Amino acid sequence: MNKSKAIQSIILPMPNSVAAVNRTGWGESKISALAGSGLNAAKGLIDVTVGDQNLAGATTKVINDLNSIATGKGNEMTRNYVKAKGQTAIVNAIAGSNIQANQVLARQNGQIVNQNVELLFNSVSIRPFGFQFDFTPRNVDESKAVMQILKTFKKAAAAKRSAGANGFLKTPDVFRITYKKGISNQKYLNKFKVCALTQVGVNYTGSGIHATYDDGTPVHYKLDLAFTELEPIYAEDYGDNYDEAGY
Repeated sequence: MNKSKAIQSIILPMPNSVAAVNRTGWGESKISALAGSGLNAAKGLIDVTVGDQNLAGATTKVINDLNSIATGKGNEMTRNYVKAKGQTAIVNAIAGSNIQANQVLARQNGQIVNQNVELLFNSVSIRPFGFQFDFTPRNVDESKAVMQILKTFKKAAAAKRSAGANGFLKTPDVFRITYKKGISNQKYLNKFKVCALTQVGVNYTGSGIHATYDDGTPVHYKLDLAFTELEPIYAEDYGDNYDEAGY
């Protein structure tokens, strides 16, 4: 895609607002000590299974470990939690309720299971960008040029019907966006990966009143464009120095 030929180019003035927000997905992860013990036991079982060892013996060990918790060899609070889980499972199945084991423990003993909350990385994000442009053509010819720019954006953002196969659609055009400083790229602002144009908003009465030239072309337009990059940003996309063009 990066080597494909551009269909056409549009040069617009720098927008009044130039900003970029990089986001990375982080979320809470909760796991109790009991769940952690179960995971360790399951890991041992899987290791034995993958290693083609004594599966029956490993399964028996996991069951015995869990039984020891419930029958008196484990911690008292752990046993209470196991009992509470059994109670809530029965009540929820019969009454259709959604009682949690922690709620039972809090009522009976004034305690809950420590879920060991941690913030863990869970995803990458794709950056959106918004641009606003104000067009005030000085004559009919400039107004027609603005109309051509608007048509170009609208057409590029629209899906295409496949010739002879109306049941299928082709992907809309994508965009390469670059901030320029003269004929050179502006290296102190963010770069863009290839973007999709997800929204084109046009206000044909930019001054709050309907006004046109003699041929009917409006005298004031406001254009709102919403782009989203096709790929997320990774650490390898950046250079080490501040003056290296980065994302």
